[in-house]
Amino acid sequence: MLVRSCVARHGMLKAVCLALLVAVSTSARGAETLFDQYFRAGTLRVDYHHFGNAKEEAVAIDAVLREGEWPGPKERLVDAPDYGKYRAVVLDKATGTRIFEYGYSSLFGEWQTTTEAARTQRVFHETVRFPMPRNPVLLRILSRDARGRLTSIFQEEIQPDSHLVGATLLGRKDLTTLVLSEAGPPERSLDVVILADGYAAHQQEKAARDLKRFAGTMLSTPPFDKYRDKLSIRGVIPVAEQTGPDEPRKSIHTASPLRTTFNTFDSARYLTTSDNRTVRDLAAQVPYDAVVIMVNTSSYGGAGIYNMFSIFISDNEYDEYVLMHEFGHGFGGLGDEYYTSSVAYSDFYPKGVEPWEPNVTALLDGPARVKWGSLIAPGTPVPTPEAAEHAGKTGVFEGAGYSAKGLYRPALDCKMFSKKEIDFCAVCAQAVEAMIRYYTE
Repeated sequence: MLVRSCVARHGMLKAVCLALLVAVSTSARGAETLFDQYFRAGTLRVDYHHFGNAKEEAVAIDAVLREGEWPGPKERLVDAPDYGKYRAVVLDKATGTRIFEYGYSSLFGEWQTTTEAARTQRVFHETVRFPMPRNPVLLRILSRDARGRLTSIFQEEIQPDSHLVGATLLGRKDLTTLVLSEAGPPERSLDVVILADGYAAHQQEKAARDLKRFAGTMLSTPPFDKYRDKLSIRGVIPVAEQTGPDEPRKSIHTASPLRTTFNTFDSARYLTTSDNRTVRDLAAQVPYDAVVIMVNTSSYGGAGIYNMFSIFISDNEYDEYVLMHEFGHGFGGLGDEYYTSSVAYSDFYPKGVEPWEPNVTALLDGPARVKWGSLIAPGTPVPTPEAAEHAGKTGVFEGAGYSAKGLYRPALDCKMFSKKEIDFCAVCAQAVEAMIRYYTE
């Protein structure tokens, strides 16, 4: 309005005002124009095999598939948070322009830190997704080395119009889908899909009730409660032949639709799935940015892998805690802050390397340059003693990331530290809010 008024009232400045109008318009549409320049409607999914051992890794494409509309941001295409062990980078083949990227972690990356990986090789199935390119692109996958540096481990040309590109089957009739909360257009909302696993035919109503309950848990947990008008949550329910997941230590093998199983990496409570292809096929039935898997069991366990999945249990006294703790990993990129429980990893955080997680630090840059320093009150000692006077405050407390020494957390207690009825600490909450804004602004 101001520019148009300027043109109408001051003819001699018409050219200047018109230039200003163009500049303002271009600025407002700049990111959208970038998207429209390189992408069109739809989502491209690249499934691949990730294989190797503790010291070596390689990638080979399994399939390239078309999916439904792109649900993610259309404006922040190359400025995703610098989280995750891996990073997918998409380059326009003709110009070499970086047009999309995001970080993620994987089961393979975790497995590399186990003792098994030192003596054998394994193969894991993984997926990267990005908006449908208009023209051929180069997909590059980077991996953090032992010093925390991202180095390329894979690059291949993807031709989106090739007859070799398949399609994910959408609108499946053998599934039930539910809208649990709807916030608006997918590109302006955080779209969460909860996949129900291990629910037999006679438990479909229970699955729907469970989905509604846990969607409510997510919407009412700080800081998500402040953004409930930006969260869309949908459920997908396949029918299982038997109830629950595999429990190898009890000789229980159900072959559930998503092949969820306890005892991953021989850790009793580590509940995951290696059937990534099925996870992605089911998730694609609705728009999604984040995948959550709800497992029909009363046994305690779960998992959360950044930008891969979050897994929790439906009928345990800690089920709501497990949901939000694991979603802290899978969505927020948060690290575990506890250090006394046994885990399968032998060297999850290499010495001398600053963890990429926003809530764990090795304090390598000294007390004056803590990554969450802006939240530490003046006068707080760093490192911070575990004393009652510092309870509820942000500091730098030793003990985090499965190690009692050498790694530090931001609070005495937090949802990423213990199973108490406690919120995310200030640092974790800030990281989660930043991630929500990434998807919704």
